[in-house]
Amino acid sequence: MAPVNVRTLIYLVFALALPHVAFAQSSPFENGQLQASYDFLMRGRAEGGVLFNFPNAAGNYLLPGSFYDTADYWGAYVCENKKATCGVNDTYTALNYQLSPPPDAAGRLQAERVNAHNSANIYDAATWQIAVMLGFVKNKFTLSSTINAYALASGINEVLQESGSQSACIAAMEAERVAANGKKLAYSQNQTDCNTAPGAKRAVTSEKTFVYNGSLIADRNHAYSFRALAPEWIATDPLMGSPYAAFVTASNLPAATPVYKAGKITWSDWKPITGENAWAFLIGPLQAAYVQYITFERQPFIPFKELAVQNALNVLPTFAAMQSDIGGVYYAPAGTVGNEGDGPINSHGVSVENNLSLYAGLRILHSTLRAELTGDSALVDGDKTKIKDALQLIDSMINGSKKTKGLLSFFQNAAWQNGGFVQGGLANDPGQIRDWVPTTEPMAVDVETWGIASLGATQIDQWFGYGAAFETWQRLKSWAGYGVGKSLWGVGYSNQDGNGIDPSGAYKQGVMSAEWTAGAITAVRNMIKSYSAEAPPSSHYDAAQKYLARLKQDESAMLDAMAKLRVDQYASTNFAGKPGDYAKLVPIKTKPYLYASRRFYIPFGWYANPLPSTASTAWVIMIADHYDPFGFGGVSN
Repeated sequence: MAPVNVRTLIYLVFALALPHVAFAQSSPFENGQLQASYDFLMRGRAEGGVLFNFPNAAGNYLLPGSFYDTADYWGAYVCENKKATCGVNDTYTALNYQLSPPPDAAGRLQAERVNAHNSANIYDAATWQIAVMLGFVKNKFTLSSTINAYALASGINEVLQESGSQSACIAAMEAERVAANGKKLAYSQNQTDCNTAPGAKRAVTSEKTFVYNGSLIADRNHAYSFRALAPEWIATDPLMGSPYAAFVTASNLPAATPVYKAGKITWSDWKPITGENAWAFLIGPLQAAYVQYITFERQPFIPFKELAVQNALNVLPTFAAMQSDIGGVYYAPAGTVGNEGDGPINSHGVSVENNLSLYAGLRILHSTLRAELTGDSALVDGDKTKIKDALQLIDSMINGSKKTKGLLSFFQNAAWQNGGFVQGGLANDPGQIRDWVPTTEPMAVDVETWGIASLGATQIDQWFGYGAAFETWQRLKSWAGYGVGKSLWGVGYSNQDGNGIDPSGAYKQGVMSAEWTAGAITAVRNMIKSYSAEAPPSSHYDAAQKYLARLKQDESAMLDAMAKLRVDQYASTNFAGKPGDYAKLVPIKTKPYLYASRRFYIPFGWYANPLPSTASTAWVIMIADHYDPFGFGGVSN
């Protein structure tokens, strides 16, 4: 972890002066219970937390893993205690120095659990940054005597700024893999580049791999980060050291390199994604810095030299380079491998949810820079120029310029179809007749909820008619709502989850997500704020009152039900598809929230697991504090 700095003294001076947060009466998050959830975010794995040691060129840091898992969860439950289900023989290939699982179901399962056990997803880490600061500053939660909340939360900023030779190594290997359409080719670079360097973090361009909409990014501090950071290139299978270790064998191991052995595979998740980067460089660090400097230290602005601001400015031109003519920003650089298979993505693909995250992040950065420009009299001319240039670039990305129609035009004229947002599509693809080819199936929950939260219900209603945001939420519940009888509990991930409302008006029980339900609560609160602004003699007043009654009911119902996905309550709640004897599969001392109510394949390319989740727990802290991460300083858009 980064060394404790003099800000610790400020903590000691001001901490006792801060009031406790008064929770809303509808909130089930009592302070004592929430402290135990917060502890999950602040402790190492041995103490029932999610933090692990991440070695980096600048030192050792504590970063949050995405999940808290156990060998029993994978071996006894997912593998069903059967070698036939999870038995793998990993193979070392001297041509590319990779130790990889076979391309079958067991091999994919191994890659999944290795990724889940070893990685710090940068979106998860961004939500964690905000929650770490809220817990300390707003809730006054107890911390370890040796810990400094902002130093801990800022560690990921320092990790992302640093990078070793491995980034170029990984880019070169991905280029060869993509060129071979998934087949393994000889890798010409020195083996030690990948074997000994700290985990790669930034997707620098290498020939035709990681090309940013035609732009070549050679400076690592301007490149996207990979979505999943791992401390080692050769990662450990969580089954090792357990009764299930015999499921994993390896062959053709190099005698001269003992780091290669059974139970280890080389890291395989090298995906620089726009949405995750928007959270990692804009939303998470800037919101955490706001809580530190403005809420806690009571300064009027975040210092311009703060690393969170500098990292954001470095990546801003890259976000702009990835913007299409019609305004949507592309999902990932060319040469990025997709979530399924070994083939490359279509570089003209756009994720609407990613664009909503980026839009929110750009507005947060804009507000941050504007406050600095107007409030910091110590800025030198060069800094003022950088800020003004950045503000102009953000304005053009949002509102349009000669190069692009802008994000707002994209949301209004392309992304919205038939009363809601589509999950994505192809923008300005030369292989298509139209400038925009939407992907209408499967439908995504987060694109609707985050759309309302990011743009604001007021903006959506101005574009598409009064009540458009409310009606979008009603339709979403009809295909994505999870509940019991006619009581709403939360939401899942898509329209293919087995959720929704049956002909009798009762909710189905496919899968429920704590994280995505928190996003739904955030959207509902945004609508409550918007429709509460109507007052007589407005022609919309009567309609607004009807909307508010239903929205407040939904908010209260989801708040009550989401607590059932806290690990201690989950074990005794009758969720459909819940693993049997869960408390023995995942024993834990703290009280985190699970990612999902059951193990379930999400049609966007990954499995949801009922495991303690960093993102879910962080979102709960935000929900308890009525903090909206899409709005500057946590204030709803």
